[in-house]
Amino acid sequence: MSRVALALLLVLALTTAGWAEKFELSGREGHDRTRFPLGVWTEPFDDIFERAAGRAVDDWNALTLAVLEVRAFQRVEARERADVTIVVGPRTTLRQSQAMARAYGGRDRQVVLPVQIVAFGPPVAVPDRGIERETLVYGAVAHELGHALGLPHVDDPRSLMCCRAWRGSEHRATLAAFWETMKSPDVRSVRDQLAAHYALFWAMDVP
Repeated sequence: MSRVALALLLVLALTTAGWAEKFELSGREGHDRTRFPLGVWTEPFDDIFERAAGRAVDDWNALTLAVLEVRAFQRVEARERADVTIVVGPRTTLRQSQAMARAYGGRDRQVVLPVQIVAFGPPVAVPDRGIERETLVYGAVAHELGHALGLPHVDDPRSLMCCRAWRGSEHRATLAAFWETMKSPDVRSVRDQLAAHYALFWAMDVP
């Protein structure tokens, strides 16, 4: 299937909720300090995709340095050396999520490596919501990088880590607020969540 056809399918799919995935974190997963920085490899695709993904990595590094005093990620040239890979995958259904991180915890509560982030389609502009393609790619990749760090979904539509895979009309207002946030997604919106998550994770004993 051509990139144009994939893009058109994605536009039709964007009536569904934000960044829902089938890999759901419990909120107890994370990484020991000694694991950081995690090596990140981004699949060469096009300038917009690579620029947006790179900016997401840089913004997470700035936040984790400020909050955790560690740099979360470092770029690597070889895919086989990466702890986190960011790739583009085909969209197979109209209700498929925009992106997905295959992130889950092992018995020691550490996020199992490597984590693969897949941007489906890839993400394209959403003119009716006032969201340009680069902004949407950035938001999707930055959200999934949060999962790679062990952060679960939250219900706050102002957060980059929103939202859960809701069903029903009672969540329309929250989803509308979420899409408004995605016009200018900001990694700093998860500052408090990141700080609380790792304060708890690093304080807990490994079972």
